[in-house]
Amino acid sequence: MNNLITENIITLFVLDTRMLANNGQLFYFTSAEDFNTVIRWQGNEYTPIPMEASGFEMDTKGTLPNPSVSISNLFGAGNLLLTTYKGLLGADLHRIVTLRRFLDDGATPDPGAFISYEMFVVAQKTSHNAATIVFKLAAKWDQEGTMLPRRQILRDICPRTYRFWDPNIGSFNYSKATCPYTGSGFWDPSNTPTSPQLDQCSRTMVGCSLRFGGGNLPAWFFPGVGKVK
Repeated sequence: MNNLITENIITLFVLDTRMLANNGQLFYFTSAEDFNTVIRWQGNEYTPIPMEASGFEMDTKGTLPNPSVSISNLFGAGNLLLTTYKGLLGADLHRIVTLRRFLDDGATPDPGAFISYEMFVVAQKTSHNAATIVFKLAAKWDQEGTMLPRRQILRDICPRTYRFWDPNIGSFNYSKATCPYTGSGFWDPSNTPTSPQLDQCSRTMVGCSLRFGGGNLPAWFFPGVGKVK
């Protein structure tokens, strides 16, 4: 363990947007604080970008981590990602922790060696300005490919797929939507009234209530799950 501590620990990220658009792709990156040139692992190139990531640790009670990731929005790079991939909500983010010597150009290259490999889903955009965009992540459970109860249990975030505005047809596209909302009220991820083109659900109880009013909501979150002992 002492040798592992003194070695260079590398944190890599893979953003998977393939479920959000037909042209969705995988983005490989690492923190520019760690590297100033592209690094390679498993044959993939990880580009250093200005970013911060925190909150990935699980506490001693076994509580799932509730991390956040901040990416640079300089020159509008973050805005382009949001526009192209539905605000990135619902995208998968993989976090890999490995050692410098296991990289493709390391002392002992090993594409199958890593300390941890965690999977998260982009659950909510919490901040957005000209400099940075901050996202809240939720842990993605995968027990031998089965989720209980057949889907991810999230206390505060609804994992339903929301409709999106398709400029090619001048209306909403419901082809992949699992959220039943078809109304004419439009709100952005901060729950502020907006235009149809910028309509995006915040995936929270507030966003769901704005669209469906009171009573039973069709959201797939579990507000009471945190009360289970």
